[in-house]
Amino acid sequence: MSTPTDSANGSRSDRNFDDIAKRFARTIYATPKGQLRLLALEQDFADLNIPLNEAEVLDIGGGQGQFSLQLAGQGAQISLCDISAEMLALAQDQFAAGNLPLNSRQCSLQDVNNDFPGEFDIVLNHAVLEWLEDPFAALPLLSDKVKPGGWLSLMFYNLHGHQWRQVMNGRTHAPLSANQRLREEGNSPQHPLDPDRIESALQTLGFKVQRWRGIRCVHDHMHQKIRERISQEKVNAADLEFGLQEPYRRLGRYVHFLAQKQY
Repeated sequence: MSTPTDSANGSRSDRNFDDIAKRFARTIYATPKGQLRLLALEQDFADLNIPLNEAEVLDIGGGQGQFSLQLAGQGAQISLCDISAEMLALAQDQFAAGNLPLNSRQCSLQDVNNDFPGEFDIVLNHAVLEWLEDPFAALPLLSDKVKPGGWLSLMFYNLHGHQWRQVMNGRTHAPLSANQRLREEGNSPQHPLDPDRIESALQTLGFKVQRWRGIRCVHDHMHQKIRERISQEKVNAADLEFGLQEPYRRLGRYVHFLAQKQY
């Protein structure tokens, strides 16, 4: 669970996944949900023609490094940090298995500048903000690591998707955050985030959101038996299509922003 502040652990209430790293590998990244997430990220980078060959990429809270591994395979130079030593070990194993270089450090988002000084062409921050006690305080720190003209790939747990899912499960007074039991067990993000507020904060920091996608806006709201009947491939295709369209993208379990720094 959460640990006191130091260079490796972040603030007292930020979530460290040492205790459930291997479970994440089984229950998220090796499932259709995790595969859909990677497909969506891959499509967004391809659609916007973001240069990757020799690009300097900083993956903050990169965990097991699944998407960074894809970028490394396209010539990007990856630096990755996470507060979880267990997650970092899994990332190092994956990069080693692919014979790809990785510059990795155990550190928190709040301390990333000490371990990775300077600015980067691309900064990744995926499924991290919602686990922080003060998510909006992290946005200027992320901004500082992006070169002018560079890109921030920001994925976060979506408030609207969270609330709609709760309503569909019978909780007609949908809470704005996870219940205390799930927070303590580490199974649900602490702070679902409003994408409009995130976009406004990024604009204030000099970014323009060039891609706004909802991830799992179809998958999570379709009954499992229907998904099994029509095939995961068709579910993924629908999710990738409707995830770029209003109003459906607002119901995604996650939102992905690709934002370019203007100044």
